[in-house]
Formats: sequence, structure tokens, C-alpha cells
Amino acid sequence: MKTWITYIAAILMGLATALLFGDAAYASGILSALSSFLVSLGTFITIPVIVFTLPSGIASLAKNRKGGRTALAVILWSIAAAILLSAAAAIIYAINPVQFPVTSTAGSAPGALSNHVSYMLSASGSSLYPMNAFWSIATATYFIVPVLIISWILGLAIKPSADIIRPAYTVMNSFAEVMYRVSRTYAVYGFFLAYIASASLFIDVYQEKTLFAAPGYAKLMAIVFAISALIILPLLFGIFTRFKKNPYRILYRSAAAVIAGFATGNIVTTIPMNESIARQNNGIQKRVASSAIPFFAVIGRGGSAAMAVISILPLFQATTGSMPEAAVIAIIAGTAALISLASSAAIGTEIALITVLSLNIHGINLYGAENALIAILPLLGGFATALDAYSAALGSAVAASFIDTDTDIPYNDII
Repeated sequence: MKTWITYIAAILMGLATALLFGDAAYASGILSALSSFLVSLGTFITIPVIVFTLPSGIASLAKNRKGGRTALAVILWSIAAAILLSAAAAIIYAINPVQFPVTSTAGSAPGALSNHVSYMLSASGSSLYPMNAFWSIATATYFIVPVLIISWILGLAIKPSADIIRPAYTVMNSFAEVMYRVSRTYAVYGFFLAYIASASLFIDVYQEKTLFAAPGYAKLMAIVFAISALIILPLLFGIFTRFKKNPYRILYRSAAAVIAGFATGNIVTTIPMNESIARQNNGIQKRVASSAIPFFAVIGRGGSAAMAVISILPLFQATTGSMPEAAVIAIIAGTAALISLASSAAIGTEIALITVLSLNIHGINLYGAENALIAILPLLGGFATALDAYSAALGSAVAASFIDTDTDIPYNDII
């Protein structure tokens, strides 16, 4: 059965499980523990996938002198998506302004959210300090930038430009094929991760009750997500590819990674899925998928920027009691787009990082009101990560079109 079908079934089963056990006090704890374990298992798989597939992809692109155009496509797509999605979120909020709801964490100690962001930035910054390459790889969890840097350097080094280097390139390419087998298996059976993680997410939302009491904000999230996924990103994709490719076909074929991103709120766990699906379902060469998708997981965070915008502006409105001026809305949207390029320093809580840094940069003091964000951060992060996973799928197709290596895969051959 195709992955887009099994993953849709998995998330529907997750919703049914949440509705069935939503009032059980023990259910949230059990599902949360299982979800955390499976997300960690996904990261456990992701790191070796990057270590073996990225150098192979970089070396192959360098050999054919296509690395520059691929990198250009990744950068341009990431920046354009961040700007357009954050701008779209700001416009939607301006048309339909909604105050941020009062959640169960609204009374948390001032600085709770800021302290978390400071800790994440400190931990990520420390991991960038060059001490031991093997240690950096071995200790990498959610912040994958050190692994990307090391793998990128290795990929450039094994470019088969001399006879003595070619055996190393061949071996690395063979290991990359092994990792793609692992990724394919992960993608095919990852519906179990999507089921458990979505059940945990939905049961937390059910027990929180905030969005049932304030459906206006839930509606705003859904509208921003739908317009971003069905209009903004497809339109941007059409511009980049001159409307020669169908973005909606990529959407349903990449549904596994998108749904897993929504359920887990963790873009790192979707990397093996997205790489395998890009190759098997969307006709993107292995070297392009291996090189582009890990970097999109770091800088291609337009979905996170969009969801951060509809967090900051409603919080501002709820605190001040008035609608932000147009200039303030535009500035916040631009700041969120910029910070989103570095938000991978707080994987799983990117929206918290973007929110706190945006407020600090502009000297906006909400007197602890931003702590209300904590209670519904998993749902916001889920929407954001789903958009980021879809953006990565589209972006890798754009990169393939930039170097004229994309092909069409018949439906019967997709996973």
C-alpha cells in the first residue's frame, strides 16, 4: 500500500485514539513516552543517513560541476519561502485578527520561555565549537549543523578527481545506497511513528481544552496552514519551475514526510523519509535529494516563520489590547523570516526561538504573556514542521530542475 494512504490512515487512527482515551489520566503520559522514544529512534536513523548520503551527493555534484546551481536553488528557495510564508501569515492575521487565547501555561514564571530558548542556543552554540569531528557526529542529536559541515567537507574531499580517490568515492556511494535502503524501510513503516506521535499530540490538545474554548485561534492556524500549503508554496514552486511541474502531485506523494512532520514537530526525523520519497516518488536524483534535503532542514523553515508570526502578533494584541499597526506587522513578519533561517538551533521549539528573539530584537516586553505559547507549542510546531517538510520536498524538486536531472515516476512505482 502506498505511503500516502498508510500515513493518512495513521493520523486518523491517532485522532480516534485521542478521542477514545482523551479523558484517561494515564493516556497522555504513556503516549508521550512512546512518542519521545520513536522520535529519538528517528534521529538515531537520521544521523548515519546524513553522514553517508550527504558526502556522496556533494562529491557527485562536484564531479559534474552542478554543486553551485544546486546550492543556489536551495538558498533562493529557502529565502523566498520564508519571506512569502511569513508575509502571507501576517496578511491573514491583519484580515482576521485574533487574540492569543489564555492557556494553562499563561501563569508560568516570567522568563520560562526565554530561559528555554537561551538554553537551546547555548547548547547549539557549544556544539559548533571545533574540537573533535568524530565526537561531533557521535553526540549529534537534533542540531545537525556540525554533521552537515563535516559531511560537506568530506564530500568535497572525495570528489573523484584523481584515480587514487575514485575507490573512496565508490565505497561512499555504495554506503549511500545502503542508507537509502534503510530510509525506504523507515518511510514505509514510519506510519507507526506517525500514529503514536499524532495520538500523543491530539490527546494533549484535547486535555488542554484551550482551543475548544477559543476556536478562533485554531481557525487562524488552520487557515494559515491551508493557504500556505495549497496556494503560496505551489505558486512559488510554479514560478521557480516555470509552471512545468505539478506541486500537488509532490504534495500527496510526499504526504508521509508531511504527516510525520505534523505528528512529531521534529524536522530531523523526517529527513530519511523525505530523501527516500524524493528519489522513489518524485524522480529526484539521489545526489540532489541527499544534498538538498538536509540543508532544507536547517535553513528552509518558512513554515516555522509563518506560525511564529501568528503567535507573536496575537500575543501582542492580547497584551496591549489593540491591533498592531501595519508597520509593526510588517517588521515582525520580516524579522520572523530572517530568524527562521537559524531556528534549527532549537529543533522542536523553533517557534519559541523565533518568538523570543523577535520580541527581544525589537524591545517588546509582553511581561510574561508569551508563556501562554508553551501549552499549544506542540500543535503550532506540528503545523510548522508539516509546512517545512512539504517545502523541503518542493525545494528538492526545484534544485533538480535547476540542473535538469528530474524525471517522472509512474504511480505504480512509488512507495
